[in-house]
Amino acid sequence: MSGKKIVMLIVIVIIGLIVLEFAGLGWTKFFAPKWEGVKREVFEATKSYNEGKEQDLLRYRLEYLRADSPEDKEALASTIRHMFTDYDVNKLSPELRSFLLEIKSGGF
Repeated sequence: MSGKKIVMLIVIVIIGLIVLEFAGLGWTKFFAPKWEGVKREVFEATKSYNEGKEQDLLRYRLEYLRADSPEDKEALASTIRHMFTDYDVNKLSPELRSFLLEIKSGGF
């Protein structure tokens, strides 16, 4: 092979690698959010996640019941609403479920 052909082949290979890299980024950009969503769903279905959420709610409930002032209770209620916005209440015990539903509705 002549020198020109070798240089041309190297340039084509480099351009091909750059194109493949950008195509890979495009695929990653498309699929990565979907994979992360699946990972999140799997994580939220784990026993440890749900037990942790239940323990958090138990702790917040105890703090709420012990709070003296209405301002403290409202601050805790706001925190509870924020922390459990999308949490499935059906995964909780009946007592905690009713507490959380009352807090979300502003009943307490």
